[in-house]
Amino acid sequence: MPALDPAADSAVHAVSLVAARGAGVHPTALVVGTVLYLLAKAVRTRAWFTILRAAFPEATGLRPRDVMRAYLAGSGINVILPARGGDVVKLAMLRRRIEGSRYPTLAATLVPETLFESAVGVGLVLWALASGFLPVPTMSGKLPAHDAALVLRHPVLAALGAATALAVGSWVARRLRTPLRHGTAILRSPGRFVTGVASWQALARLIRLGAIAAFMAAFGLPLTPATALLVMAAQGAGRVLLVGPVSAGLRVAMLSYGFVATTGHSVDIAAITAFTFGAAAVQGMAGLAAALMILGVECETWSPRRALATARTWGPARARPDHAGAEEPAIVAPGREARVGRRDAGRLLRPGTLRRPETATAD
Repeated sequence: MPALDPAADSAVHAVSLVAARGAGVHPTALVVGTVLYLLAKAVRTRAWFTILRAAFPEATGLRPRDVMRAYLAGSGINVILPARGGDVVKLAMLRRRIEGSRYPTLAATLVPETLFESAVGVGLVLWALASGFLPVPTMSGKLPAHDAALVLRHPVLAALGAATALAVGSWVARRLRTPLRHGTAILRSPGRFVTGVASWQALARLIRLGAIAAFMAAFGLPLTPATALLVMAAQGAGRVLLVGPVSAGLRVAMLSYGFVATTGHSVDIAAITAFTFGAAAVQGMAGLAAALMILGVECETWSPRRALATARTWGPARARPDHAGAEEPAIVAPGREARVGRRDAGRLLRPGTLRRPETATAD
């Protein structure tokens, strides 16, 4: 079809420009950015560790590296699973480490874990809006119109819909009230939240800003403190604003607007596009590689099929003895009870024992 030829030529030209820009990436800066990106994610896990210890104070055996491995594995799997399916991996790995934990309570700990990050993201978006870096529609006709005409025309359906939503919301609130109270226990200690959660997340943000600067240098974008903050705001804008489509296109538009305002001259759209997609691809592959390594160690196999079968057998953490030095009760397979009994009887008959077998039986 002749009408499609110009569009196809434009698409091929755009891809060739992006590929040409990607071929000139500085490898050292790219490696530095990738390492800093993973380090920022690892540092952020210390905040979640504090939240989990507040929600499960009896989980004294939980270690920061357990939380780190669960977080990195889940966030890496999010690259290939839709709807943040990797979060299930996070919770499953932690459920193995925390005795008596349940999925609703573990999921509730993600609420305080995202508070600081959401506040920073909103602040950066507001800064971008105030600076004119975010393209938004200025004509009223481009915005959706909200009126009560639909409700007035269908009052019965509207009342039924409202009653259903209220009933479902009330039921969910009742079912999740206890898990939410336990999972958000850290919020009842503001000082601990600031020192044990917000401080680690702020440090992770600073490291992430360094990672952004390294990626910008790798792709040849103008690097200043203002442009690095602009990129951080653009990366988080899609998760904060209810704008459709929420995609890399919004980030490209923000950077195209913002680079002109912060540097005084425009930046080639091919360079911005190559950076947007290239940096995201490198970060995603690095996170996925880290996740696969962690899951391989956790499941003790490098076979995806065996790892999946092992993960299906994961259960909750078992109770541990209260006093130190005590041996955990062994799990005896069927058919071995007789051998275990003979072994225990032999221990009682050893020389130097204080009690004879019949005394032990009488007790």
